[in-house]
Amino acid sequence: MKLVTIEDLKDGDIIANDVLLEDYTVVLGKGTVIKEQYIEKLRDLSIFTVYIEDKAEEKPKPKAPDKTKKPEAKPEAQPKAKAKVEESKEKKAEEKKPDNRRPKLSMETVTVLRDDVEKEIRNNIKDILELHVYQKTKGLKKIAETAQNIIEDILEEDEVIEKVYDVKERNADIYEHSLQVCTIATLIALKLGLTEGQVYDISVSALIHDLGLRYLVVRYEDQDINLLPAKDQEEYKKHPIYGYTAIKNEDWLSSQAKDIVLNHHERKDCSGYPLGTDLISRMTQIVGVCDEFDELICGIGKARVRVHEAINNIRNYSGIWYDSDIVDTFLQLIAVYPAGSQVKTNQGETAIVMKQNPHFPERPILRVTHDRFGQVINGEKIIDLIKETKVVIQEVIK
Repeated sequence: MKLVTIEDLKDGDIIANDVLLEDYTVVLGKGTVIKEQYIEKLRDLSIFTVYIEDKAEEKPKPKAPDKTKKPEAKPEAQPKAKAKVEESKEKKAEEKKPDNRRPKLSMETVTVLRDDVEKEIRNNIKDILELHVYQKTKGLKKIAETAQNIIEDILEEDEVIEKVYDVKERNADIYEHSLQVCTIATLIALKLGLTEGQVYDISVSALIHDLGLRYLVVRYEDQDINLLPAKDQEEYKKHPIYGYTAIKNEDWLSSQAKDIVLNHHERKDCSGYPLGTDLISRMTQIVGVCDEFDELICGIGKARVRVHEAINNIRNYSGIWYDSDIVDTFLQLIAVYPAGSQVKTNQGETAIVMKQNPHFPERPILRVTHDRFGQVINGEKIIDLIKETKVVIQEVIK
């Protein structure tokens, strides 16, 4: 094998060693045949050199003839039929040989929407909401088409409500947040068996639930609003009213959808805002659970936390802020430790989360990178937490 720069890589080159990130995530596995898009991805990840197979090394050098030996007599040619029979026997014998080679476990991230679809929809939401805020046009109705497209994309997936989804931690982006709340809330609604109309109302209202934030001058990104001056807190807590006011005369929106926009921060124990009421529908609670979770991991009106911490927060308020069956459904869908998370087990080993186990969001499949003494593991050590019941994740490193 030989070390080459990314600029020297070309289509058809074969990766000789796993290409890893700093957290030991495998970007390209050994044996991968390079394509142009892979080279661009490596550049994006700031990976500048890789090991590839040296094709020149694969060609055996011809042996010099040994002049001291007499040429061997050529065997008599076998009849074609006999040769084919012998070849068939050899092939079958080869097939019976046990293959002890274990393929490398690749990281598998499960998202509700494909990356390209998510990016397109996120930009579409931004264009629609900004146009509405700044120009007061009637273009907001286009959000209904976006909601329907999201529902259709979700329903195209097989066993969509049986999977465990990875949700990425990210910066505060109101449009990405709206899309994330929409997709998770739609999944919950489908899993709970709500009607087609209810699923649509949840989807469309989730996309515009934070429209009122676009009217604020108070900074809410990566801010715990409870630590802001009282005046700023009061202003921030008006954003559901601002959003409701902006859409209350839209005749294409149902009263249930408008109710969700107004009440998505209300709680069953009357601790929410802006009205402090406990009269909140189950549809509103579904959007509220998803909004609370995503605000925590992206830092909208809250200090950012890790996914497992946000999930624990939701779990703590089951039956208090939200109906317990809604929380239970949410917990069944979201991975506690997203793929790529670096974790430490109760055995003292460091590992990377490689993929999720359906129906078990707290028991993913791990690839151990360091033993309990901090030494790098040679080879591949895989732990499936469904099978290794004595092993648990104790902490998330990053």
